[in-house]
Formats: sequence, C-alpha cells, structure tokens
Amino acid sequence: MKDPVAAEPVSPGPVSDEEFAARLDRLGPFDRPLRLAVAVSGGPDSMALSLLAARWVRQRGGQILALTVDHRLRPDSTAEAAATGASLTRHDIPHRILTWADAPARASQDQARRARYDLLDQACREAGIRDLAVAHHREDQAETVLLRLARGSGVDGLAGMAAWRPAPWGRLLRPLLGLPKARLVATCAAFGVVPADDPSNRRTRYARARLRAAREVLAAEGLTEDRLLVLARRAGQARAALERITAELGGRAVRLDPAGYAAIELPALRQADPEIARRLLASVVACIGGGAEARFDALERLGEALRAGALLGRTPAWTLGRCRLRAAGDRLLVFRERRHLPEIPGPPPGRSLLWDGRFRIETPADAAPDDRIAAWGDAAVGQERPADLPFDAAAVLPALWRNGNVRRRPSLADTTGNGLFLRFEPLRPLLPNGFPVV
Repeated sequence: MKDPVAAEPVSPGPVSDEEFAARLDRLGPFDRPLRLAVAVSGGPDSMALSLLAARWVRQRGGQILALTVDHRLRPDSTAEAAATGASLTRHDIPHRILTWADAPARASQDQARRARYDLLDQACREAGIRDLAVAHHREDQAETVLLRLARGSGVDGLAGMAAWRPAPWGRLLRPLLGLPKARLVATCAAFGVVPADDPSNRRTRYARARLRAAREVLAAEGLTEDRLLVLARRAGQARAALERITAELGGRAVRLDPAGYAAIELPALRQADPEIARRLLASVVACIGGGAEARFDALERLGEALRAGALLGRTPAWTLGRCRLRAAGDRLLVFRERRHLPEIPGPPPGRSLLWDGRFRIETPADAAPDDRIAAWGDAAVGQERPADLPFDAAAVLPALWRNGNVRRRPSLADTTGNGLFLRFEPLRPLLPNGFPVV
C-alpha cells in the first residue's frame, strides 16, 4: 500500500511555470497589486526561485524585488553579491544588496541568520512589501528534521519548516519545500544561468555541512531523505491537530483586549490536558510579548504552578517571554513586560509603523525630527486614561514624546483628535491557525 504521507516523487527536469504557479497559489491569497520580495544568495536554489518568481509575478501584472545580504564574513562576499545583482539585472529583475555593516570577525551561523532576517525585515518594511519568498527545498527540510531529531525536539520541531509563517513585514514563504536541489540546478541551466558556489556550505565547523558529508552513512542506517520527509509530514499532521485543539480551548477561555493584554480563565486552563494548556500559554505569551518565544521548560513550570494554585497572590508577578503574568480571581492576566520596549526617534510623519511587534501606529502628519515614539510608562499614572484600562496595560502602550514630555497619548479609538492612534496588530496571532502541512 502506498504511504499516504510519502514524500512527493522526484523528477530530474527543471521546474515548469505551471508547477511553480500551483505551489505559490497554495500559499495565497496575495496583496493586490501583487508585490513579492525574494531572498537571493546567488546559489542555484535562490537563483531558480528568483527566475521562476519573476515570471510568475509579471504574468500577473505585479512587481518583484530581489534582496541579497552581504554578510562580509568572507573576503569575496561583496564581489559575489555584486555578481548576483548583475546576473539578475540581465533578466530584468530589480535587485538590492543589504550589507551587514557591523558583522563580528567570526560570526556563528545563528548570528548570521538573525542578521540576515533583520536586514530582510527592514528592506521589506521600507519597500512596503508583505510577502518574502526564500529558497528552502527538499534537502534543507530533511536536514532541518535531522538536526532537530539530534537535539531531542518534540512534535513541533520534527514537523520541520512551515510552507509559510508570519513575519514582521507580513509573511515568509517557502514555495520550494519538497522540490529537490537537482531540479533547481536544472532550472538555472534552462534559463542559461550559472549560479554561484558558496564554500561555507562545505565548512565542517557547521552542523549542516557535517550532516551533508555523512549523508551516505546515515542513509545506510535508515535515515534517508525520504524517511525524514515522511517523518516531517506525519509530525506536521500531529502538530496541526494539536493546534486545532489548542485554538478550540483558546476560543472558550481567552479574552484579548484591544489595549494589548489577555485574560485567561483559570478553571478552563487547569482542566485542560497539560500539553494543550502549555501550548495555549505559549501562544498567548507570544502574542502579548510581540512574538517572543517562551522557553519550553519555563512554560512547563508555569503550567504546574497554575494547576497547584501557586500563582495566586504571588509577588512579584511571574515573568515569561517578555510578559508579566498575575492571577486576578479566576483569571490569569497577561501583560507585556516594561523591559526592552523599543523607541523610534524622529518617526516619519504620516506613516504606518509596527511598534514592538504589537501595535500598528499611524504617525501624525506633524511629527517632528525631535519627536520619539516610546512607551507611555509612568506618565500613564498622572494622565487621563480610560477607567477600565489597567495601568499594567497602559504603561506599555506607545506614546509620542518630545523633550521629555508626552505630546500625544495613545489612542485606541480616536483617529482625528490629539492622540497617537494605534491598533493592536500582534506579529503572532493569539491562537494557532493550524500548521501548514506540505
């Protein structure tokens, strides 16, 4: 009997326009007019993605922007980024190089990855683009699952990379998941493009490079690419089911306030299965905390404390994932912590900004260079605020400041008055919306 979750068959030929379109259509809907950014390193994976995406976008009357990050971690990186841009220009693909100006002398892969996504984030926001495509493919997915297996990951980790996920600019898309690298190489050849070769992919100081070197040994022991992808698909189905159950509990037990805080019904949380309760707590904390991930072990300890009633009357309040949690009667209140709140100096007038991964701010037309957007903080005590707005929530709302004084207080309703108008648009949704299984 055919495995119902087996990996898709491997074809040696280039990816057709029709096949690529079907993959992107599954990730829709897209903004209109259509605008898509693509992260391009110059290798065969990202070059194939750029070429296919450019044709897909143009057939739909949209615009594309290719973004290359120059990490400056190798002597040739700047020249390679320029060569990538020249190759894309020959195919009429607009291109920008993003430079990691303050890269350390010996950056780790994690540091480089964070810097890369920070630069891509900034570029997408500046360009007003809400969809960014990256070129992770079949072998990348298998390596991700293997790495997470080695680190003892649970169901969520073994599900591998998602076909899409929310990001500060909108969405990060992975339309090539499931496609083998050989087909992407063939796609470049079909376009007449010679991709670059990144020598860091072979450096044994990196875990992924060591896994590639050991591929034949692992396959002989049963850890083949196909089996790892089947594992990811099955774990993804289990994760999606758990997220649906978590969302059902959240729909009954959680109230989200437009001021950016949440109230969870403690009886419902205590009666839930510990795994579902932990997932719900993680989701609420990520939403209120602006996308920050709470540690698994810390969430487990919090769940145990709630079931034991240990959080009632606790002083100081429990802190977790940039959030402050305290019990109030039969509810658990979750607020953003007052630490590490961002400041935006000289906010551009008449612009829409996402602040702290939580609030969409409409900056006033008369914003000045010496203004700044920062937390309302202790000033919320002495200034008028709604009677039903707790100080813990008010203090972490953004306000417009000038010369140490609040020029515009946060306003959740008035778009025409003297307040700073904002909407709660968290980077992470309150409830999981189902893991996209590919």
